[in-house]
Amino acid sequence: MLFDARILAVTFLMAASSSLALMADEPIDVKPAPVNLLWKPLRNEWREWIGVCDLGWRKRITALSVGQNGEIWVGTSDGRLLSMADDKWVVQAELPGLQIRSIATVVPETVWLSTNEGLRRLDWNDGLWKLTSFRNYYQGPPAFVSGGYFPGEDAVRSWGHVDRVYIPPRKDTYAPFAISTEHGLFSFGGYGIVWHHYLPHYWGANSAWMDLRKLVAHRRPTSIVEDADSHLWIGTHWDGIVRLNGHARDYHERSPNENEKDGTEFTFIDSKEIGVEFDEVVSLAHGLEHGIWAVLALSDQREILARFDGNAWSTMRLPGKGDRANCIAEVKPGTILVGLQENRSGSIINIDWETQKIKPVKGPQYDIFEIISLPDGRIFTASPYGLYEKSTSNQN
Repeated sequence: MLFDARILAVTFLMAASSSLALMADEPIDVKPAPVNLLWKPLRNEWREWIGVCDLGWRKRITALSVGQNGEIWVGTSDGRLLSMADDKWVVQAELPGLQIRSIATVVPETVWLSTNEGLRRLDWNDGLWKLTSFRNYYQGPPAFVSGGYFPGEDAVRSWGHVDRVYIPPRKDTYAPFAISTEHGLFSFGGYGIVWHHYLPHYWGANSAWMDLRKLVAHRRPTSIVEDADSHLWIGTHWDGIVRLNGHARDYHERSPNENEKDGTEFTFIDSKEIGVEFDEVVSLAHGLEHGIWAVLALSDQREILARFDGNAWSTMRLPGKGDRANCIAEVKPGTILVGLQENRSGSIINIDWETQKIKPVKGPQYDIFEIISLPDGRIFTASPYGLYEKSTSNQN
């Protein structure tokens, strides 16, 4: 019996090792290289960086992010990953066949990418990036046996398009998070090698795992952001807005008897609470002081700008109908930039929330899909066809 038990244990562990091997490819080396990029001036002290991507047939800018040290990261539809600091550019990686959809940095030495074929992680090591590919995720709940990680129901599923990978800047427990309108909301758990629909031991040591599919029932998350009070907000299509409340996000650090479920761990925000009937959260952005900003799409193609100031919701209607907003950012307290699909009024509009006055921003062009406001006052925006920067000297 002892001999049989040992065989069974070894077989079990081999099966675990085999299944884990499916979750990540062996790392490969990637060498960065500096590149000389130029810029040209635009109106109102905006400038456009030239040559970020070879805008040839079906080659586009697809991702824009800011790193831990304020450096700018750009990804393209043909797998080019670049970074810029002090106007100096480096091509960090060339990944043919991949479309980079988003970029998130844990520390300067670790960078995550969401792509059209799962997720990738870059780890800096002795002058090279170690590139690890994550092509799969676990569909069902996991089970822990003698310290090993075993797949649950339905076992391994293949990633397709992953819209965004996100690392909250304040509380990064169970991060990165990934959102995919094909697959749902995910955390990176299981000893740091497995993507799944769960928050491990959300209510403390040995507690049940939180099923993220219950939070986003239609499994169509559209956006994710952390606010200044450490609340994690998840925008969805058809499930409203889900907030993982900041006070509950460190439950794993407490003993189980201090973590009884009390119904305040999550907040579910629907049309009734905000005051408008909406189908989809198009974009979320953190407020500079408290709360968040949201662009909400209505069933008749109109869009609403909504603000939660930490206590209550308020709204205003965005101009036009069918001129879809792509992104939003608060650049100064009460001053909002909204990136639009190309239309007659321009690609970005500036909104003064107190007066509700709207004016077009001249400079950036085409379909603006991302806006980043830096603490030093600089603003970066990206369209599929160009990367734009505004200096600190004139922010009108």
